[in-house]
Formats: sequence, structure tokens, C-alpha cells
Amino acid sequence: TLDVDVLIIGAGPAGLTAGYLLTKAKQRVTVIERDAMYVGGISRTVNYKDFLFDIGGHRFFSKAKEVVDLWNEILPEDFIDRPRLSRIFYGGKYYAYPLKAFEALTNLGVFTSALCVMSYGRAKLFPVKDPRTFHQWVANQFGEKLFSIFFKTYTEKVWGMDCDEISADWAAQRIKGLSLGHAIIDALGRSFGLNRKPAATLGEQGGVKTLHESFRYPRKGPGLMW
Repeated sequence: TLDVDVLIIGAGPAGLTAGYLLTKAKQRVTVIERDAMYVGGISRTVNYKDFLFDIGGHRFFSKAKEVVDLWNEILPEDFIDRPRLSRIFYGGKYYAYPLKAFEALTNLGVFTSALCVMSYGRAKLFPVKDPRTFHQWVANQFGEKLFSIFFKTYTEKVWGMDCDEISADWAAQRIKGLSLGHAIIDALGRSFGLNRKPAATLGEQGGVKTLHESFRYPRKGPGLMW
């Protein structure tokens, strides 16, 4: 038996951070991890043939002062500012991520773009009532065609779960306030000079937002922290 105050299952960022803070609060903590070699979960850094590879495209940005203060406490000298560039390579072309509506539709071509627009229209006319899965929620917002092209494969690859097994609540939290319609209206306004706002994006957390042009990152990957 373990004589501890708190037993934490999983040595990912959440488990390790909880263990760190609980230990500072004078609690006896044990963290259990099934991986015999690595900790850090999908935020770990792996050394392969003297090259460092970060598992997952994680960036360090938070509006919560407590979170930023914790990062600075753990890595006071090893955070650097990096310019942001995220792209999806699909069908021989690069797409900005989060997706930019006009760029995505242009790169897809006239036929596929038309299918995406028709699929979106159908979703607006016949939405899934009370969506319960990530698949249903995203298809309601963007249409089945755009979901199958971009959201399905990316999400399942990153999270290792079928989109029909991920809850709609999770999707709503991460893609809050967004739809293909909002992005197209914004892009049309910019095309005709009706607004001067930066490009709206699809997939950014917290509503229709502009991309952060830079982000903080540990000098040798998130494995420095976790």
C-alpha cells in the first residue's frame, strides 16, 4: 500500500502540475504513469538520434495570470518567443490552421468548394437537434463535407479517439462561437472593404479571433517543464 495523501494517475501535464503544486502545499503525493520511459503525455519531448521531437503542436499562451506565473516559476530563463506558423498539408496544398475560409475554399477548387457550401447549407436547413458528439456538433457548424476533409482526420489523429466518441460539449468549448457562415461573412466584408478587422479563422478557441502572431515556448521543448 502507498502511504500518501494524494494519488495521481497519469503523468501528463495535468498530473505533473497537480503533483508539483500539492507537494508545495506539503502534501504527500505519488504520481503513477503507465509509460515506463516517458512522462508528459502528449506534451512530452522525445530524444531520437540526438534530435528533440515534441509530441503534439502545443503552444504556451494563457490569459490566466496564475498559469503564466507558474510557467515562469518553473522555467524562468528557458522561455523564448517564437513566430507562429501552423499549416495543414492536404491534397498537395498548404492550408492555414486555424482554417481561413476563403483560402480553404480556393485551394479545394470549385467543385469541392461547391460541395462544402451545399453541405453547409444542408446543415443549416436540417441540423442535428441536440448534438451529442464532436462529429454532430462540427457538422452542424461547418457542414459534413468540411468536417470530413479537415476536422475528422486531424482530431482523430491528435486525440486518438473517434469523433463519434468525443462529446459535443468538448467541441463547443474548443471551437466556441464559430461557424463557416461567420467566417465567410467576415471575409466578404474584408474583400469589399467594409471592415478593417484581421482575417477570421476557423478552429481558434474562444470565438472568432485573430491568430496570435507569436507564442512562448520552452527552449528545448515542453519536456523541459514536464
